[in-house]
Amino acid sequence: MERIANLRDIKQGGSLAFTYRGERAILVRTKKDDLVAYVAVCPHAGGDIEWDEGIDKLLCETHMSLFNAEDGSIYKHSKAVELSEGLARIELTIDDNRNIYAP
Repeated sequence: MERIANLRDIKQGGSLAFTYRGERAILVRTKKDDLVAYVAVCPHAGGDIEWDEGIDKLLCETHMSLFNAEDGSIYKHSKAVELSEGLARIELTIDDNRNIYAP
């Protein structure tokens, strides 16, 4: 198990970038206080995925596609690209000390 952060390190509605198995990843604590993590690489062209707190969505800045934070599924994508899959989710575990881990 790889320690990512402690729950106190990420505010509700915020995000935290980290490296997971050599890839860019993102941890999000949604406004609903759910904790989710994804590989932060767009499945279309490998662009960086960022958290947009204002709209509560994950965003690929390369082609402006949006992904749902709840499950990584495609919310909306540019008509210029074909997207058939969402983001790769990373399973999380939280211990009694509120440390967040990924397998």
